[in-house]
Amino acid sequence: MDPRPPRPPRITEFTSPLTIPGGGVAGAEIVRELPPELALPVWQALRSVLMWAAEEPGARASLFDPRAMEDWECELLQGTFDADLRYPLAVLVGELGRGGEARSEPVARACLCVTEWALPRKAVSTALAFSEAAALAWPEHPRYAWMTGKLLRRYGRLPEAEAWVRRAVRVAIRIGDPEGHAQALHSLGDLFYQLGQYGRSSEKLHQALRIARRHRLRDREGEILHDLIASSVDRGRYDEAEQYARGALEIYGDQHPALARLAYDVAFMWVRRGYFGRALPVLLELSVLFDEPDVRARVLASTARAAAGCGDQALFTRLSTEAVSTLSEAPRDQNGFAYAFMQLGIGASSLSLWDDSREMLNRALALARVRSESDVIVQAEAALDAVSERRMLDPALASSDGFAAEDEALSTRFVHMLRAAPAGPGEVFAPGALC
Repeated sequence: MDPRPPRPPRITEFTSPLTIPGGGVAGAEIVRELPPELALPVWQALRSVLMWAAEEPGARASLFDPRAMEDWECELLQGTFDADLRYPLAVLVGELGRGGEARSEPVARACLCVTEWALPRKAVSTALAFSEAAALAWPEHPRYAWMTGKLLRRYGRLPEAEAWVRRAVRVAIRIGDPEGHAQALHSLGDLFYQLGQYGRSSEKLHQALRIARRHRLRDREGEILHDLIASSVDRGRYDEAEQYARGALEIYGDQHPALARLAYDVAFMWVRRGYFGRALPVLLELSVLFDEPDVRARVLASTARAAAGCGDQALFTRLSTEAVSTLSEAPRDQNGFAYAFMQLGIGASSLSLWDDSREMLNRALALARVRSESDVIVQAEAALDAVSERRMLDPALASSDGFAAEDEALSTRFVHMLRAAPAGPGEVFAPGALC
């Protein structure tokens, strides 16, 4: 007798919550971060979505009283608080009020509108809660799970981010979405990089690259090649990283929005190799491109490290002062604070500014521990050990003779391309890892 065919997964495999929020009431954080007049309707809407998403589709018809939902929808439409919040909530409530005819897509899209409303208002917990609700409401759309993972990663909640991105991989495979599959594997590779798991990062990125090439996803291929640079550099495979950089640049061309990030990653690779003289002109071009405080501070910190490697203490002092000042203006829940302080600490050691180096590295270590940034923790601890023995952390300035002519040409090309780029930096990025 033939074995029974595998049973297709039940819908609850994709709708049940991934985590239990510490025994607390789901969405309780909304009450703490929104004004009272907003917190109650927002919390009620979130709870309604979560109730709806947790039920099997066939059991949803009797969840809500249609008349009560209609009255609630009218109340929201006629309310007086911010229309950019009221209208998505009204759409959400109106759709849930349709009972068995309620559709996943408008519910999920309305949830994301609330997320978009909350982010610029620093209501991070509200934004994340509604992003998760969107992914639960439309469980067979991998990009909603991916987007939730990306947001969680951005705000330092890395274990939860990994769970959501893995869900995106599963859903993409199930529905046969190669673009979503490559995108999710790409994000998973970048997440492992941020966790300091470089081998696993490279494995996932190469899986994503194979899918992108098989399905001729040219833009995705360039982005994956780009992110493979950091993985190769951290394993000391510089020639491999150079090949990835040239491949990404060939796909990107002169006008790609990620050009600035690619230029940064290549320049930082040269810093790691001691080619400060080649990196510094590129980093100086980049340091004036960004207005966002957190991104600008990180680029300034890397530029300061290159200046220190070149022995230019005056430039290092100016750039490091500007970086620390800029960090004080940035939101405290962003990636990269620890990264920036670590770069400043390494640079200070190159100039034998031991007290300054120790202070910056300790700040980097403290921030990295709070955000579970394993790669920064490992590097900062090793750097502090070296500083305690007054050992410089950067290699000596490499001579031009040791620098391949094609690399020198690449440095000059980046400078010219950055100067000729359209107004603005293009893609806002987090140096070191971004999906």
